[in-house]
Amino acid sequence: MFPYKLLCTLLCDTGNARDALYVEELGRARGLSDLMAEKYSVETHISANPQSWVGIENILRKRNNCTCLYISYFQNRLHLWILKTSGVLHYRRVSPEENLVQAGLPKDLSLSQFLDDNFRSLGILPTKDCEDRSLNTIKLQPLSPAQKSSARLRLVEEDEDEDEDEDEDEKVISSLSLCYKMFIAPVNDFLEEPEVVIVPDRRLYKVPFAALSEKEGAEYLSETHRICVIPSLTPLKIIQDSPEDYHSNTGALVIGNPKVDGLQPLPCARKEAEMVGRLMCVPPLVEEKATKQAVFEQVSSVSLIHFATHGNAERGEIALSPIPTPNSGNAIPPQEAYMLTMADVSRVKVRAKLVVLSCCHSGSGEIRAEGVIGIARAFLGSGARSVLVAL
Repeated sequence: MFPYKLLCTLLCDTGNARDALYVEELGRARGLSDLMAEKYSVETHISANPQSWVGIENILRKRNNCTCLYISYFQNRLHLWILKTSGVLHYRRVSPEENLVQAGLPKDLSLSQFLDDNFRSLGILPTKDCEDRSLNTIKLQPLSPAQKSSARLRLVEEDEDEDEDEDEDEKVISSLSLCYKMFIAPVNDFLEEPEVVIVPDRRLYKVPFAALSEKEGAEYLSETHRICVIPSLTPLKIIQDSPEDYHSNTGALVIGNPKVDGLQPLPCARKEAEMVGRLMCVPPLVEEKATKQAVFEQVSSVSLIHFATHGNAERGEIALSPIPTPNSGNAIPPQEAYMLTMADVSRVKVRAKLVVLSCCHSGSGEIRAEGVIGIARAFLGSGARSVLVAL
């Protein structure tokens, strides 16, 4: 990944932002694009030959009222590209260091370290009694003194009243506001359309872009725009170029509260599945009926797939009901009997327009150059048009 980042930065520094975007896309559009190309039976690769670099700025032409924000960072340089449906390409360069120092953080703090330290616990919403759909008990390691300093953001503002002393008033601002200043504010004048498609970079997948706001009390980004996050432009192009009849237009598969010995029941997940089932006019698969076999029988033919189940913290993989056997009794079954894994999903062809993963950690996975390697990516790679996940 380093050569792509270095070349991208060099091209930006020499005023060639368009070719820099191609290089950045080359570094990301790999594994997922290959998976999707196999399912969609299309050619996808961006050639490494610069003479063939034509058309990346036109990928959004098939979408209406949409702007794409493409983000890349290398060391302490932040690159922001804006792609319009008209084919117009804008570029802005931002210094995260200036924003971090202004917030009272150490000068040597990197953007990566800031993201690691500040998105362990967001605290955006008030505490609610929520159903725990996690398969794991997450124990966060305590922050070191340096990390505590990073996580405690402070912005020094001068008093604007000339009659008062020029005392500096230290005010606490949130990580979300600081992210807004770095990632959204520099290009906010270009975000005129109601939908924003965001292409994050590595640790930026931790940032809840929909929840960013300019300051406390201001509107969230999701209140002014529809937000869509994609791993790179190439998968978007594959989906847009697919035949109109590729994705199913009818049918729904709804799964709720699978029964697994040893796992806590999820009564609210069952209610959720029953509600969605009524809306879609289909009987949901709940408790003992929510088996892997039952899911596989329908997963390739429906337009909507909705899971309300337990999820694994590492990759968001989903717990379903094991098929009972005469000798199973109350014994805890082996994981392969009930876990819907990334490998399982990759072996089927999904034609759904929307997959809803209403599980804990459904957006989790290993963060790499081209996105989060988890269950959501597996559904995209198998042909799903879009996936709704939880952070």
